[in-house]
Amino acid sequence: MKTIVLLLLSAMIFNVHAQDQRPEVQTEAGRLQGITERNMQVFKGIPYAAPPVGDLRWRPPQAAIPWSGTRDASQFGDSCPQPYIKNLSNGLTLPGNEDCLKLNVFTPKKLAQNLPVMVWIHGGGLFVDGSKDAQFIPINLIKNGVIVVTFDYRLGTLGFFAPHELINEAKSRGEPVGNYGVMDQIAVLQWVKKNIQEFGGDPNNVTIFGESAGGRSVTWLMVSDAAKGLFHKAIAESAQQSPLRGMTEKRFGSAPEVDVDAKYMATIGAKSLKELRSLPAQNLVLSPANFEEGEFGGPFVDGQILKGDPLALFAAGQQAKVPFMIGTNSWDSSFLVPGQPPLDAFLKKVDEDPKTIKKLYAQNKDPCILSSNVMGDMLYRASTKMLANNMNGVAPGYAYYFDYLSKNIRPAYPGAPHTFEIAYVFGSLDSMPQAPNLPESGTDKCARIKNATTDLKEKGVWSKYWYPIVDKNSAQDKAMSEKMSQSWAAFARTGNPNVSGQVHWPVYNLKADVMRNFSYDKELIKELRKDKIDYQIFHLKEIFGIEYIKDSL
Repeated sequence: MKTIVLLLLSAMIFNVHAQDQRPEVQTEAGRLQGITERNMQVFKGIPYAAPPVGDLRWRPPQAAIPWSGTRDASQFGDSCPQPYIKNLSNGLTLPGNEDCLKLNVFTPKKLAQNLPVMVWIHGGGLFVDGSKDAQFIPINLIKNGVIVVTFDYRLGTLGFFAPHELINEAKSRGEPVGNYGVMDQIAVLQWVKKNIQEFGGDPNNVTIFGESAGGRSVTWLMVSDAAKGLFHKAIAESAQQSPLRGMTEKRFGSAPEVDVDAKYMATIGAKSLKELRSLPAQNLVLSPANFEEGEFGGPFVDGQILKGDPLALFAAGQQAKVPFMIGTNSWDSSFLVPGQPPLDAFLKKVDEDPKTIKKLYAQNKDPCILSSNVMGDMLYRASTKMLANNMNGVAPGYAYYFDYLSKNIRPAYPGAPHTFEIAYVFGSLDSMPQAPNLPESGTDKCARIKNATTDLKEKGVWSKYWYPIVDKNSAQDKAMSEKMSQSWAAFARTGNPNVSGQVHWPVYNLKADVMRNFSYDKELIKELRKDKIDYQIFHLKEIFGIEYIKDSL
């Protein structure tokens, strides 16, 4: 009897230790010890490249430095250097650290093999944000049987920079130049290919997905030779398609990158690359004012990493031959409101007919956002349809429209703002600001929008009006999150977003013009804003010199 009791006690003690035991995994660079949280195994702060400091500043990412022993992977790495913007920077480690090329792997708690892998590229204008953002906790995606990788990449001038001296240096080394943030994204995909099997992932079933600048990055990777073969499916959320800048030549009326960077160097008083590399990283962080004044050139055509604009390259059939999904929010142009030019000035710049626009937008309900709405129809909605349509004959292409807001905030918004879909895709509802208990007023949306714009321009504050708001206790909100995460995971698994119990989501083409509608009632939407978007499609074809679109209008 005494022996049996001792055996039982031993078993109980063993089980307690087994439950407390932290997961471990061996990678190419060394062994990691992660943690278990929220019914997931999580490995955080994993170096995917060497710190881009000293002489490696403004160089392509180099191999991660191996370590001995077991590395603690229970904490996120530092965010990349960036400005602090109240409300937008919550949860990030700021002012950031140049040693930020780290990634995080989220897996189901119950171990499995050959799971689909989803690699998330965060947005933020290539200027702010990072993988620590609470929106990016992939609770529902993991629940649906995928592995999710999130990561940080170089931002601002540290990530996108090409003065003449740097171009010459890169040429002498035989290296690509300038778009270092995108090179970091490619380095992550290379790391995934080599290491993800150790976490239970399938290196031959990798989906890239991202939102805003992350969504644009997805479309750039779709047409980049440098990323060829590193992913097998792609999802672009809210991926606006303004023309890329040229590196040394003026392009679509925009100054070349070298001119923008020369202006920035003059602003900070630096005369050489050696001097720039000797400066503390924080001296190179752009302020919101620098951003607004055009001292950040952003991404540009360099010929090796980014070889052209996705709209034109998709139309020419030069995109990756992988299933592709793209969508836009009903008020994605909220992102454009703070910097929206007067309508007449915008129409003159893009050579659109004011009389036609006046007729098409005569029923616009909120005059304070008319200019941004016209821009949104061009850069978000029209480009979404074009990119999805031009997958025909290449690989399946799907299009969606996100038009959902938590019940009590619906009256206060013209539509679902930029970024509001992310928490529903990830299932991170309980980490977001929560909706009020009573419905908000919808009597004067323009007053709210004006106040939010003033906060950003004059105070450097990202208004809570523009930060995703949800209701974690709402059955409707939870159901929307389930629908979206199921569809995203299904697409990652098979290249088809259709899920049993949901409406059939057809492959997109301009002729039928049917998109999946994540909204309150209708689950499909046909001919979304057809007259306005048809006009903008024709105009985009003129801008980019696109002579042919499959099933053209």
